[in-house]
Parts: sequence; C-alpha cells; structure tokens
Amino acid sequence: MGKVSVREHIYKKALRKKESLGITYGNEYMFIPYEKLKTAKTYTDQSFKSKFDGKEYRLVDFDWKPYKEENTNQRSLL
Repeated sequence: MGKVSVREHIYKKALRKKESLGITYGNEYMFIPYEKLKTAKTYTDQSFKSKFDGKEYRLVDFDWKPYKEENTNQRSLL
C-alpha cells in the first residue's frame, strides 16, 4: 500500500465545506468520507512553492486505498 498527497488548501477546503474528498490516480479512485478526513491524514514537513502564483503550500498524505467494487458473483456462506 502506498500514499497519495493532496495540497493543503484542497484538504482544508473540504473540511470547511464539510465535504468528502475524492482522489483519482490512473484508473483507480479513492473516496475519503468527511467524517474520516481529520484522522486519515499526515502532514508533510516540507513546504513547496507553486509554479503558478508563487504561494507556499504543504502536502497532506493519505494511505492509498482504492475503491473496489463488490464482486456480485461471489455468494456469502450461511
């Protein structure tokens, strides 16, 4: 299992709006419910500078847990 990073301002915006966060990487998708946003993250120690507006930001890391559809062909045991 790896990590995925999101810019701090995107993370804080989701918290302010009380919204969940969706992250796409390649063909995979991860969904972090609002209720778990505060406990699922780790801040990076390093700051980065935006190439577009020069503002500094940090990254917020999450464990990468892509969504997997339930296999409807598999039956449960009774």
